[in-house]
This record gives sequence, structure tokens and C-alpha cells, in this order.
Amino acid sequence: MSPSTAAPIRMVRVAAFPAAEHVRVRHGDTLSQSIRVHGVVQPLLVRKAGAIYHVIAGKRRLAAAIAAGLEQIPCIVHDVDEEGAAGLRTAESVRGDGTPDRRRFVGAKLANSIQEIIADLSRVQTTLALLRAPSKPFQKAVALDLIAVQTWRTLWSAKLATLLAGGKADEVRRAPVAAVVDEVLHGFEPECRLSRLRLNAFYQGAAAVVVDQGLVGFALIGAIIVTLSLLDESAERTIEIHCDQHGDDGVRLEVVQRHSAISADTVAQFSSLAFAAAGSDTVALGAVGLAHATAAYGGAAELMALPDSGSSLRLTFTRM
Repeated sequence: MSPSTAAPIRMVRVAAFPAAEHVRVRHGDTLSQSIRVHGVVQPLLVRKAGAIYHVIAGKRRLAAAIAAGLEQIPCIVHDVDEEGAAGLRTAESVRGDGTPDRRRFVGAKLANSIQEIIADLSRVQTTLALLRAPSKPFQKAVALDLIAVQTWRTLWSAKLATLLAGGKADEVRRAPVAAVVDEVLHGFEPECRLSRLRLNAFYQGAAAVVVDQGLVGFALIGAIIVTLSLLDESAERTIEIHCDQHGDDGVRLEVVQRHSAISADTVAQFSSLAFAAAGSDTVALGAVGLAHATAAYGGAAELMALPDSGSSLRLTFTRM
């Protein structure tokens, strides 16, 4: 067997690894301290044998995650035998010697995201000052929409920071996917009024599928924000959201824009989570966040370029 070139990231419980594969780390180890703050930002390479997972590459990350108190960690699961695992282990070793440390990179991007949250809160304060000053009804309406847009995006950024830092997840609330999509569209209404953004939803047999409202809503908001960041400034701001049933109890959401071409490099970087330091913080952090969110339900996030022009960001949740 050979490794899959598009193996999805999945969240695997620490208990699924044999105790023999747990190595010890020193008290105060810098990697475990980093994982407490940022979570495991570089997935382990693993293979599955029955109900047990075996580490191909990343035993120290596993040990540090255990020391940090994590109960589950992101893994890329490959369907390989021992020979294939050895090849992957060698390739990972070579790649690790020649690329920047992804943990430090995502940590830096996350720090940038936190600075953006602070800046957004400052803008909210400034906009509130407009409401307190004498103004016409139209000006007050615009100010209220500005506050709504800023708080909506700031809330998503804060949830993203919590997710990447390995924080506690929200309590699971379940709702039909159509209700989740409607809630997200409602949240974007102020931005639609301010920027002529148009969001159109289409359902193909998936409207009644019951999903994790918080996580699926978070992922859909992120996919829309990432897609908006891919649009050229002069492009028409129209985005389609397609909802399909995936398998017996899964769902697939596809966020599509047909106006701005995206590069093959952007697609490849999104898939591998290997972004250049100068790349877009929105796309880079969004890719990592969406990978974590979809992996929680055995799925994946994929960015694809459309044949003529545009992009499709597909979110698959296999088991809901």
C-alpha cells in the first residue's frame, strides 16, 4: 500500500495510542508549554491498525500533548504498511530539516490575530462614539451596522484563537443545517448592507440534516471570511453556499465565488497548511481552524480553483 496524497486531518483520542509509544518529556518542556498555549498545530503522521493508532512521525508531540493535558490531538491518518510508514517517516524527517517550524509560524500568526482582535475592539469603541454624538438616523444606522460587523468578525477571531490554543470547546448544541446556515446569513446581514455583499444559499436534500450548531456555524463563517479575502477589490461580492448530504448522516458545505482567480500555490498551501511567512493571516489561520473544525467530525476542508475563474471551499463533516 502507498500513502494517500490527500489524507484528511482527524482528531484522535490519546487513549487510542499504545502506552509503549508514549515517551516522557521533562517537567517544563518548552514544547508542552507551547502546546498548552497554541495546541498541536502540526498534526502527527499515524497509521491505524484495528482500533489502535501507531505514530509514524511525531512521538515527541504526542508526549508533549499528554503532558499538556490534551485528550485528543490532530493526526493525518495514512493507510500504509511498515515499508510505507518508513518512507513517510524519512520524508517527514527531511521536510522537518528544510522548512520553518510550523508551531512558531502559527504562533506568530495567532499573535497577529490577537492584535487584530484588539484593533477591532478599538474600532468598536470609536464607532460607539459616533452613536453618542448628535447625528441623523441614517448615520446611526450605518454606525450600528459597523459595530455589528466588527463584533461579528471579532467574535469569530476570538473563537479561532481559542480553538488553536486548545481551549475548551463550546457545549454541543444540535440543529438542522438549514437553521445553522440561516443564522450565519443573518450574522452577515450588516456587512451585506455596508459592502453590497450577496450571500445565496442552495440546498440539495441536506436542509433537515441535524448538525453541531456551534462548530458547523463557526466553520461556515470562517469559510465565508476566507473566501472574501480571496476576492479582488474590484470583484463582485457574490458568494454561493451549497449544502449537500454526505453519506448517511454527514453534510457537505461548499462556499463558492466565481469572480476572482486563485493561484495554484494558494490551493497547495491551503491543503498542506504550509503558508509562507508573508502570506495572508486570514487564509493561513482559516485553513488551520477549518481543518480542526471538520476533523472533529471525520471530515476535511478543501480549497479548489474553479475551471474558468473563482474558488470553491468545501467543508465535509462525515459523521454528525
